[in-house]
Amino acid sequence: MSSNIGNVTYPDTVPGQGNLVFEASFESGNLGRVDKVSCSEYDLFIRPDTLNNKYRVWFYFECKNATENQRIIFNIVNFSKQRTLFEMGIAAPVVKSNAQNSWARIPSRHIYYYRSSQHNDRWILSFAFIFESSDPVQFAYCIPYTYGQMQAWLNQLEARKYIFFHRDLLAHTVQKRRIDLITIDGSPETFQGSKKMIFLTARVHPGESPSSHVMHGIIEFLVSNDDRAQKLRKVYCFKIIPMLNPDGVYLGNYRRVQTVLCSLMGYDLNRMWRNPSEWAHPSIYAVKNLLTQYDNNPQAQTVIYVDLHAHSQKPNCFLYGNVSMTAVGFYFENKKFEWFPVEEKSTSRQLWFPHLLSELSEDYSLEFTQFNTDIEKAGTGRRTMGELLSCLCYTLEVSFFSYRHVDSSGNGIQHTTPYLQYKCRLSKNIREFFIRFSDEALGEAFCRALLNFYEADCGLREVILERPFKSFLPARAQKSLKKQARKVIQTVMMK
Repeated sequence: MSSNIGNVTYPDTVPGQGNLVFEASFESGNLGRVDKVSCSEYDLFIRPDTLNNKYRVWFYFECKNATENQRIIFNIVNFSKQRTLFEMGIAAPVVKSNAQNSWARIPSRHIYYYRSSQHNDRWILSFAFIFESSDPVQFAYCIPYTYGQMQAWLNQLEARKYIFFHRDLLAHTVQKRRIDLITIDGSPETFQGSKKMIFLTARVHPGESPSSHVMHGIIEFLVSNDDRAQKLRKVYCFKIIPMLNPDGVYLGNYRRVQTVLCSLMGYDLNRMWRNPSEWAHPSIYAVKNLLTQYDNNPQAQTVIYVDLHAHSQKPNCFLYGNVSMTAVGFYFENKKFEWFPVEEKSTSRQLWFPHLLSELSEDYSLEFTQFNTDIEKAGTGRRTMGELLSCLCYTLEVSFFSYRHVDSSGNGIQHTTPYLQYKCRLSKNIREFFIRFSDEALGEAFCRALLNFYEADCGLREVILERPFKSFLPARAQKSLKKQARKVIQTVMMK
């Protein structure tokens, strides 16, 4: 099925060299219009999400026909998000050429984010690039991770014939793409008892490609020969949905899914969890039912559910969690309505995984970690399943662009590192270096934190909590709980 709806395509006749031509009619591509300002400058318009003009963030296109050493300025003129990390100077689009053959960040000195009087005072992202030749060069908002790329990789994993790896078709999307269910479980076939389960999902928002890179790293670590991966397969059964929104990913949308045969189009799938349609939202419908079945099955103890996302306005990675109203108490003191965590053990346990992950990953931020009750998040996977399931439910957010960390000198100086810098680790089995995206390295740290969580749950490890649960609630959540305290106490007093 073609993905070029509304995207620019190369012209049949190529103009004289030095006049760029553009193409975005490929998988996950997005560029709706190009206005030539001059031979050295072009205004670019992001194609909005399908039937929803609100979201214009993701871009991914190719251009060619430049002269050698030609310097071009590209202006992205219709961003829908005004507050981004571009404003802070710690974000950069990515570029890949035939000569380079791998994605690289455009240097920050070549990037400008500003209000333009020539474009009705809109925020404009401008970046400069010097072409080495007339060959095609690709540009993107962030490192792409396409549906086809995922399918090819899952085929490779299947071909390895791991006895602990199983791939099943959970459902088809509206456009008949696969919703894959991956099971990784090292239990022997004769195993009869109850098994603890970790359930992971990613890419409900199609433009959030970093979540797929993290999921890639998680799965690759879980199937590896690493001693910790082998132990994880013994103590947990992993159920993984690597891509919840293949149609949106394929079409190059940022946040929405296209349901082409339905009059209700342009859904944000991550707001459909409360009442998903089997026909219009098949992935959400199937995953919700599956999670509910596992939660009601005495042979399957779901311990943690995590939905992976990407964040455009904050650096680093961090977790969002829920506030369980059954674990909260209320009181009236000094003419103020207040709340407090009743089940201290329960709320402390919610903090274990964030703290364990922060110990293992320099890009994890406890500062940005929150437990919230925001109304606008009510239909999300984390909030909806948190109300239905007996397990811990989180959203893992990873920045599109970079993370801040304190250097190892001990002087407290913070550095910003882009999420493209490669990290290497030495394999225990063969003497060679494996080079991976830092997003994938985060996936390994995520798995190791799960193993440490298991040990803490079994009483084999102590987790030192630096801050109380209440300090992880944003001001809005605290205000909401105080309102709830007023309602509960006034109701009791009326009785």
